[in-house]
Amino acid sequence: MSEKFIRKANQAGVYYLPTTRRDTLEAAAARVHLRPILINISQGTHVGALLKQLGETLNFPDWYGANFDALHDCLTDPDWMPGKGLVLFLTGTASLHKGDPRGFATLIEVFQAAADLNQNGTPLWILIDSPATGIPVLPEA
Repeated sequence: MSEKFIRKANQAGVYYLPTTRRDTLEAAAARVHLRPILINISQGTHVGALLKQLGETLNFPDWYGANFDALHDCLTDPDWMPGKGLVLFLTGTASLHKGDPRGFATLIEVFQAAADLNQNGTPLWILIDSPATGIPVLPEA
């Protein structure tokens, strides 16, 4: 993936990224000063545990309530996400998708809504490691 593409905030969003491409993209993100964060969620089969894990891993503020509204608020808070942007690499997503399909779908909606709001110059990329209906593959270009 080119650094030019990953800089485009209007392209940011939720994508499926095959694990074979993760290292290349992680390096590209670092080169353009986006903050790459790898989160392994393979142990979680319910979205509640994932929401808590996200808050801890991303060092959300104390008021984060480990719910979808709070996740959205934190991901779109410019004080929380300073800098040029963020690339979240979520691994182990198949277990959550299988164990809590409704929660997984809502999580993806929240991620996409947050990415859409951050398109004002601060890209938010959420890259998952398993294909899911409605989630496009991250383009190679």
